[in-house]
Amino acid sequence: MDETLNNQEDSGYATPFNVDFSGPKSKNFFTEYTIRVLALPESIKNILMDSSTAGFIEENLGPTFNLSPEQKKDVTRIIRDVLLGDISINAMASKISENLEIDPTTAYQVQSKIVSELFGPIINDLQKSQAEPPPQRPAPLAPKYVPAPPRKPEPTASPGNVIDLRNPK
Repeated sequence: MDETLNNQEDSGYATPFNVDFSGPKSKNFFTEYTIRVLALPESIKNILMDSSTAGFIEENLGPTFNLSPEQKKDVTRIIRDVLLGDISINAMASKISENLEIDPTTAYQVQSKIVSELFGPIINDLQKSQAEPPPQRPAPLAPKYVPAPPRKPEPTASPGNVIDLRNPK
């Protein structure tokens, strides 16, 4: 994995692993993201992080489908989400069509090229990881509702227990 991280620096393209690393992120984001990536099978991690994946997107998919730089970034994000299990392989074409604003037929062709040429060697691992339920993510901390303790009823005064201080007897 360290070698893969080092190879990322060789390419000027974003990999699915680091496509959204620019801009401010919380420390918690990087911690949770790293935990999710480390839980993946090695073969999926390699596709996620390898600069050859970025090269495939930039030099193969981009020219073949005449994708703009922003569309290539969107495809990179979609590939990341599929590899992480956030999007199923079957839903990839509709997500490509929606995010890239291209017709469904072209989106299906993009998906087919990704699945056959990029995911081909890892398709069994990918299908297996997508069949398993995703690991439980901790829910965001929200203040818990704690009901107030019940109030004790005010003691009721009966007429026999009232002392008239104005007219002492």
